[in-house]
Amino acid sequence: LHPVVLFEILDHFTRRNADQNRVVGALLGNVSSDGTVSLKNSFPMPHDECEVPDFENFFETMLQLHRKVNAREHLVGWYVTAKADEAGKDEIGEDVVGLQAFFESKVGEKHPCVLLQVDANIQNAEHIGISTYTSVPLVLKNLEKNIGRCFNKVPCSVRTYEAERIGVDFVAQNTIGQGGGEELGSDLEKLESSIQKLVLMMDSTLEHVDAVVEGKVPADSRIGRALAESVASVPTLSPADMEGTFSKGLQDMLMVQYLGSIAQAQLCFWQKLQSMQ
Repeated sequence: LHPVVLFEILDHFTRRNADQNRVVGALLGNVSSDGTVSLKNSFPMPHDECEVPDFENFFETMLQLHRKVNAREHLVGWYVTAKADEAGKDEIGEDVVGLQAFFESKVGEKHPCVLLQVDANIQNAEHIGISTYTSVPLVLKNLEKNIGRCFNKVPCSVRTYEAERIGVDFVAQNTIGQGGGEELGSDLEKLESSIQKLVLMMDSTLEHVDAVVEGKVPADSRIGRALAESVASVPTLSPADMEGTFSKGLQDMLMVQYLGSIAQAQLCFWQKLQSMQ
């Protein structure tokens, strides 16, 4: 599950109509060779009941539009948020059976249809409740009649790309108020922040190593292996070479920033000329 999907679901829940207790939508992604389903994108549905006349038409239109934008993402399931009176509960209600059958018919039989249930009532919660399910029909063997569906809970983990991680960390560390959140800052400010974090991590690591050497903290082989791998991954450079490499990288970044400011100034100058004609 990619965090972009969670943000889209929470945004959909926040913008719902006043008379809606929950929201539903479709999940897009892909399936790997080992059967792992990646939930990468989503789009909201205007209603939370598939019996609404324009439900299927809206779904087909949105799915076709998304396929034009990204043909690699396919329909893999759907999401639903917990109702206000079901906050904190990890259960499947009877009213989702019809929606599950609808989306299963659209997903097909190549892979299971994933149901993502999100507890969006996070005002007083410490974390977002996330549950994923797949279902199989319950059929009476003698009568060959479908009497319901059996939902099986499946494991789910949140994975991010490096670009997504930057945005997620920024949102997690900043509270967006009425006046807006903090700005990302320039490249130099981000570089300074990264160096400060690196220094703090190194200080914490040295304190732990000193405590282990002095016998204050028991040794942990896993931490030792992780530290050894981290040290081995650092190239062997003299202080002079390290300083020269850092200076070259800094100069390159300053040059890119300077060229960007020149391009911006030229665009502003061109716009001024166009407005004067």
